[in-house]
Amino acid sequence: MKVGDLVKFTGTWGTAVARDNAPQTGVVIETWWVRRILRQVDVLWDNGDIRQAMASQVKVVNANR
Repeated sequence: MKVGDLVKFTGTWGTAVARDNAPQTGVVIETWWVRRILRQVDVLWDNGDIRQAMASQVKVVNANR
C-alpha cells in the first residue's frame, strides 16, 4: 500500500461516525510505518473527511502505478 492507492474500508467505524455518512472508499495520502511494518494510513475518504485508519482495516482496490 502506498500513497495514491484507492482503498476500501473493511473494518467498522463504531458509534463515532453516523452510518449514513460512513466513508467506504478513499485515496491514501500518507502512510505510517513502525519498524518497517505498515501500521496506519491517512485517507481522503469519499465523504470529504481526512481520517487515519489502521492498515489492516483497508484493502487496496486499485494501486497507483
